[in-house]
Amino acid sequence: MLTRIVALALLAAPISASLPDLGYPGWKCDDSVYKKSKNVPTSAHSVRFSDIKVIGALGDSLTAANGAGAAKGDPLAVILQYRGLAFQCGGDSTLDEHVTVANVLKKFNPNIIGYSTGIGSANVWEVAKLNQAIPGAEAIDIITQARSLVHIIQAHKEIDVKNDWKLINIFIGANDMCAYCEQEENGPHSKELWKKNVITAVQILKDNLPRYRV
Repeated sequence: MLTRIVALALLAAPISASLPDLGYPGWKCDDSVYKKSKNVPTSAHSVRFSDIKVIGALGDSLTAANGAGAAKGDPLAVILQYRGLAFQCGGDSTLDEHVTVANVLKKFNPNIIGYSTGIGSANVWEVAKLNQAIPGAEAIDIITQARSLVHIIQAHKEIDVKNDWKLINIFIGANDMCAYCEQEENGPHSKELWKKNVITAVQILKDNLPRYRV
């Protein structure tokens, strides 16, 4: 797997090196949109942006943000996990400099918990926080990631598991598709097994984390 990643990085380096970071300087919306609900919503359909207090993520190298901050001429940096730049859960800088879901939500709730920062693996709390994505992961692997995420959230002293609304981003399937091209429906990466694994992971979240959105 690592050999494939490095090979792709070498091929993509001339293209990716020319892409600047993308921010949204000065973004704002109507003041009414920033308001929290008067009472903690009991339905996901009523949750406002400012009601979300926790953000987390499950996935593969795309969510671990492998190589996202690699410098020009350094394709081997693709093995580094730039979690703070991950679109799904990264919180490096601000929305002015870098567009991510977490940086958007920080506009509504500056105290949101769980976004990743810096460079490091999923087991380094100071970096990953609630971004439990693992490079090379397949759909079956997010079941373990979901259990890990639940454990971390339940153990976190600043998170009110019962009342805090949580946004969990799941982005998985790239590695399953690569394997599917070779095995199709006869192997462990069939469409039905992919679906089953994702549902199992979501069910773990549902059974253990009240007030969450995926």
